[in-house]
Amino acid sequence: MQVIDYLVAQLRQCSQFNSAAQVAPAVVLWTDETRQWQSAMPVIKRYLPELLELGDYQPQDRTGPAIWLKCVIAGTLPELTLPNDRIPILYLPGVGRKDLRAISQCPAWLQPLAELQYRGCWWAYNTAGRDWTVSSFLTNPKVGLALDVAKDSRAQSALLSVLPDLLESQVEGLKGKKIETSDLLALAGGDPIKNLLTWLEAPTESEAQWRAAGHWDHFVGQCADSFGVELAKADIATLLSLLCEGKGPWEPVWQRFADTAQHHPQLIKALLAVQPADLLCEESHYCSENARAEAALAQQLQALAEEASSTLRQQLLALDEEHAERRAWLWSSFGLSPWAKVLQPLVQIAQLTQQQPGGANVASMAELYQQRLWQVDAAALEAMALAVDGVMQHCIAALLAQIYTPWLEALTLRFQQLVREEGYPGKPGVQEPPARYQVESAAFFFVDGLRFDLAHRLQEKLQQSSLSCSLDTRWSALPSLTATAKAAVTPLSEQLTGALDNEDFIPIFAEGGSSFSSHHFKKALAQMGWQYLEGLDCGDPAQGHAWLQTGDIDNLGHQRQQLLPQVIEPVLNTVVERVCGLFAAGWRKVVIVTDHGWLWAPEGLPKSDLDKFMAQKRLARCAILKGNVQTAALKMPWHWNPNVTLAMAPGISVFTAGDYYNHGGLSLQECLTPVLQVVAESSDKKL
Repeated sequence: MQVIDYLVAQLRQCSQFNSAAQVAPAVVLWTDETRQWQSAMPVIKRYLPELLELGDYQPQDRTGPAIWLKCVIAGTLPELTLPNDRIPILYLPGVGRKDLRAISQCPAWLQPLAELQYRGCWWAYNTAGRDWTVSSFLTNPKVGLALDVAKDSRAQSALLSVLPDLLESQVEGLKGKKIETSDLLALAGGDPIKNLLTWLEAPTESEAQWRAAGHWDHFVGQCADSFGVELAKADIATLLSLLCEGKGPWEPVWQRFADTAQHHPQLIKALLAVQPADLLCEESHYCSENARAEAALAQQLQALAEEASSTLRQQLLALDEEHAERRAWLWSSFGLSPWAKVLQPLVQIAQLTQQQPGGANVASMAELYQQRLWQVDAAALEAMALAVDGVMQHCIAALLAQIYTPWLEALTLRFQQLVREEGYPGKPGVQEPPARYQVESAAFFFVDGLRFDLAHRLQEKLQQSSLSCSLDTRWSALPSLTATAKAAVTPLSEQLTGALDNEDFIPIFAEGGSSFSSHHFKKALAQMGWQYLEGLDCGDPAQGHAWLQTGDIDNLGHQRQQLLPQVIEPVLNTVVERVCGLFAAGWRKVVIVTDHGWLWAPEGLPKSDLDKFMAQKRLARCAILKGNVQTAALKMPWHWNPNVTLAMAPGISVFTAGDYYNHGGLSLQECLTPVLQVVAESSDKKL
């Protein structure tokens, strides 16, 4: 890694915040009263596209006066747009923290920025607010460098004079030794590989900058001595070919490029034009070879959508054998191998769905789904999430319709057949809802539409955050709709019943007959001594139980339909952040519950008919039957009143056409719901 990689990490880490208790800072303020870092700003800005600098109006360099900077941060200047996923960093040369704090004495040219100290955060050496000097940053062990730099005045002066070169030096070459003045001066234009890659990234700009600084002739000499290249006689295309070949003196150049390629986006684009010189070349070094293979694979996969499912499975396996290695090539990490990446979940589906799903009984089907079959649903969502544009989405949907949708239909029909024979395992009174577990100081976290396969992904994310997480299941109340099923997992379930003449599947309180609305839910929770946590509120663990809800996957499904898979990951990240916030606030246990799962079909859920005269209320996956109407449809009782009879849509079909996503019916995906119990890893107690 380079020194600047640590600097970038520290600056960005400074802007991290607890989303459960804080709002995002508007800006990171980087004061530098002695201007120690200013000479390296052109280099630092290449690595930090969100960095702005206070100074004269030079928008092309992301530098400008205070009022202009305020407009850029607010996003009101169309000529300069900062990255949406990064907190802006504002570098203030010649400005100390005290200059902003003393607003009454703050000079007029700086006053527009003074209020940012209340909406932003500081990049400071310690709690006293001292500026990070170059020396303190390099030698401080907390930032991960802990370099041994000489403290004498000559060494400290040399440190500042070679700062641009020092920042792009490899940390490994600086550690483990005393860094004296001579070592620092040797860095001034002394890393030929770094200089070469910098020049290849931006030849015209680099040459102009180095000529102005008097470094150009030195660089020309470096190229001749280190790489055997006479710049006056060699063109860029020749040098790019030598880089890709990576032989002789160019081997370490390729290795350095592979390690730092994220900082050379223009060079990556230029390499697309470089073709291998012969068959003995290392294919993985050539971006053009990856692009050629991607184009061929895209064409092959689009043609395969017309094949029978058995042929399609065989061809997918063959294609993956040919292209799997490209997922490990450098280019894949920059999003240049989307077709090779999407092959992986497609092949997983092809392998897991070769045999039609079966099961001797409902329990064995549920066990099989929990052990293995959930991976089919997860892979289908992953494949669609990897589709980067409309063409790819259309192709992936067509492929999934061949190998995923028929499997989903067969699995659901078999499950419905067994339920018809045995009855539904989640009948009222059979299973105690998780929210009634009597545990001390636990927060119950409701996530609408958290399907079982997504719970596995959420479990991984929680464990990556140093939380211990176990995954269990429970059967959803029928129908698998929020109105019915959410109430069944709340601590108020014993107080609820259902009216015979209902048409909205919403239960009522047995005492008083009030509808299970948000208002009455919160009121009843408070009467039971529970806390209801809204917004970013983390409550008081000492007061016992709490209920909160975040992450409405169900609502996104109804909105986004076919493209739901592409918006799931941010929802799960939000849930993880909220859980981490609860633990940071002192909670020791969090139980994540949900109401129902759902079905998703890549080319739409099929339509089935139910005569209107038979239904009192008809929804997508179920209907309330009138009186004693006779029908061949699978009939089930309503969870809150068994005298209300439901007709369940057969297989994965819907009574109302047009959906890719829906729920309310009878399938493992809709009805077998997850329960996640989360504790801090240091705790060995179980819920």
